[in-house]
Amino acid sequence: MKAFFRKIWDAIVSFIGKVPKDKLLHFIAGLVIAAFAALALDMKACFIPALFAGLLKEFFDLWTTDKWDWGDIVATLAGGLVIFAFALM
Repeated sequence: MKAFFRKIWDAIVSFIGKVPKDKLLHFIAGLVIAAFAALALDMKACFIPALFAGLLKEFFDLWTTDKWDWGDIVATLAGGLVIFAFALM
């Protein structure tokens, strides 16, 4: 059984190692924003502030660097959806 969990852990670590640092930071930001919305603001749809934050960040990037990255929005939203899943419990 220990070997089974070790394989799962190694697969997770390998996957996270392949994700670009920028996407991980967006994911973490989505987690934090959604957690704040769920706990402090008592929002059931706590992923919505995370989505808006991701969109605002991309509009800022578009304004400053003329680059838009849907992957950043998806990563931020994914972090928000993780907290949303826990908020539904």
